[in-house]
Amino acid sequence: MTDSLIGKQLSNYRVERIVGRGGMATVYYGWDVSLERPVAIKVVDYRYRTNPAYTQRFVQEARTVATWRHNNIVQVFHASQEDDLSYFVMEYVDGPDLGQVMHQYASDGELMPQEDVLRLGRAIASALDYAHERQVIHRDVKPSNVMVAKDDRIVLTDFGLALNTQQGSIGEIFGTPHYIAPEQARNSATAVAQSDLYALGVILYEMLTGVVPFDDPSPTSLAVQHITQPPPAPRGINPRLNEATETVLLKALEKQPADRYQTGQELMATLAEALGKPATAVTDSDLPPLPTGTAAPALSQVSVAERVSFFLPPPPAQPAASPVPSDDMPPPPATAQKTNTQSPPPVVAPVVADKKTPWGLIGGGVVIVLLILFFGGRSLFGGEESATPPAPTATTEVQSALPTTISEAIPTAVETTQVTQPPEPTSETLPTATAVAPATIESATAEPAAIEPTAEIPPTEAIEPTPDTQPEAIPTILYPNGRRIEMHYNSSSFYIFNASPDRVRVSSIIFEALNSNGQPAGYSFDGYRWSQFYSFASSNGCARLEVLKMSDYLRPAKCREYNSTITPPENDPEHFWIERPDVTQYRVLWEGQEIARCPIPGDFCEAYLP
Repeated sequence: MTDSLIGKQLSNYRVERIVGRGGMATVYYGWDVSLERPVAIKVVDYRYRTNPAYTQRFVQEARTVATWRHNNIVQVFHASQEDDLSYFVMEYVDGPDLGQVMHQYASDGELMPQEDVLRLGRAIASALDYAHERQVIHRDVKPSNVMVAKDDRIVLTDFGLALNTQQGSIGEIFGTPHYIAPEQARNSATAVAQSDLYALGVILYEMLTGVVPFDDPSPTSLAVQHITQPPPAPRGINPRLNEATETVLLKALEKQPADRYQTGQELMATLAEALGKPATAVTDSDLPPLPTGTAAPALSQVSVAERVSFFLPPPPAQPAASPVPSDDMPPPPATAQKTNTQSPPPVVAPVVADKKTPWGLIGGGVVIVLLILFFGGRSLFGGEESATPPAPTATTEVQSALPTTISEAIPTAVETTQVTQPPEPTSETLPTATAVAPATIESATAEPAAIEPTAEIPPTEAIEPTPDTQPEAIPTILYPNGRRIEMHYNSSSFYIFNASPDRVRVSSIIFEALNSNGQPAGYSFDGYRWSQFYSFASSNGCARLEVLKMSDYLRPAKCREYNSTITPPENDPEHFWIERPDVTQYRVLWEGQEIARCPIPGDFCEAYLP
C-alpha cells in the first residue's frame, strides 16, 4: 500500500514522499509547482484530524512561527485546510536531524568534535532566545527537532507543543521524557523559558558524554528521575572533560529554573570558556564506574559538516555497489571479509572501464599485452597460417583467458576490462559465449593455468547461471559466542527478544528487506527509532513493532517487559518483515555489519551480537 496523500496536490504544493513522522503529524517532501522549489508539508496525523484540540494546536504552531524571521528557526510559507485535512508548508531543510548525526557518532563509539558542539549549541540557544523574547516557550527541544542542513545551517523546528505565555496552554501536553525539565514533568503548563534551556543542557550533556543523563524504559520513571535525582557526573562518563565543563553542564541541569542559566547566550558563552580550559588529570579511582553497556568514547576527527555532506538517512546499511552494475548480480555482503552467505555471481558482459579508475586502464593494458602474446604465439607455433589472424570478439577468448592469467596480477581486472570497438564479426570469427560458469570465477583465485591458444567455447556449451547463485535466507553467524537475540514475527507484529544476560543497545541494529537478487527492497527499520524511547533492550526484555490498528499481535510469552514500542501505520515502509512480491528475506545489521539473514515469510530467526 502507498500513502494516499503521495501524488496529491494541496494548493500549489505536490506531495511526493514521507520524510518524517512525529507524535501528532507527518511531514512530507513536496514541490512548489508555482515557484519550482522543494518544500516540507506538515499534515495532522489521521488519528487526530477529528480532534478539535489537536487541530487548533496545529494551526497555532503555523501562526506562531509564520511571522518570525530567524536564521535558526524554520520558516513557514503557507497554511490551509482541505476537508478534514489541516496542513502547513515550510521551507525544506536538506539534511539530517541532529539525532541522526549524534547516532552516527555513537555507532562509531566516538564523540562529536567540541567545536561542533559549540556551533550547534549556539545556534539552538540563539533560536530559543529569539522565541523567548516573543513570549513563546518551545517545550519540546530535542535532537530530532534540530535540522543540520548540508549548507551548514542549523534549524530549530516543530513548535507544535509551543506555549504562548500570553494565551495560556492545555495542561495535558507533556514533551519528550529524556529532555524534559523537572517543572515541565510536574505540569507542562508551568513550563518557563529555562525549561527549554534545561533541554538544551541535556543535549549538550549528551553530545559531550555520548549518553543522556537519565534513561529508563518508563516515561513516568524518567520524569521522576528528572524531578528527584541529580544527573551523573559528566566526567564519570567522559574522563577527558575538565572540571569547569562539568560544572557548566550540572548548572544547566539544576532542578530549580532560577538556579540555571537564564539565557541561551549566557549558557553557551560559559561553556565555550570552560571547554577552552585545560583538562584536569584524573585517575580511574577518582571516577565512578561507567554505566553498563557503555565505554569511554573517543573524540572524533570527523566534523559534523563532513558527516552531513555524505549523510544518507537512515544510516547506510547496504554494501558498496559492485564495479559491474547489473540486475543479475547481487551485491556482496555488508562485510565481505567476514561473511560468505552468497555464491559468486555469474560473469556478465564486461562494460567500458571508468576513465577515472586506474584499475580499468591497467586492466586494459594487460589485455592488450595478452592479445599480442596470444596472436604472436599462434603465428610462432603454426596455429594460424596468416600473419594477421581475425581479431577475437570481446567476450570469447579474452574472457576465457582473464580468470587464469590476469587474476594473478590484478584480481579485479576481470570485472573492469573491455576491448573497445571490436571489429565487425565475420564468418570466421569465433562464436560469442553469453555467459561463463561460476566455476570460472573461482579459478581466478586458484593457481594460474597455462593458456591454451586454440581453446574455443562452442555455442552449445554456454552455461547459464545456476540457482545456487541466489542468496540463501540463513543466519550469518559471525559471533557464535556472542550475545544472542531472537526475532519473533507474524503478519502484524515484530519483536526482538534479548536472550543474553546483558543489555543490548537497540540503536545499533538495522533490519532491511531484500529481494530475490539479494538487493535492498526498499523496506527497512532503524533501531534508532526504538532508542528515542529507550536506548537498550534489557536482558529478557523486548522491543517491538506492531502495525497500527491490527489485533492479532504475536506478543511472545517470554518477553518480560517491553522497553520500546513503535506502531507505524499499515502502509509504512518500516514493515520490512511483511511478505511481499519478490521479497524473500531480510538481513540484520549490527553497526553496519551484516550478522544474520532471515526468511520471509517466517516466524522466527536469531542473531549473535559481538
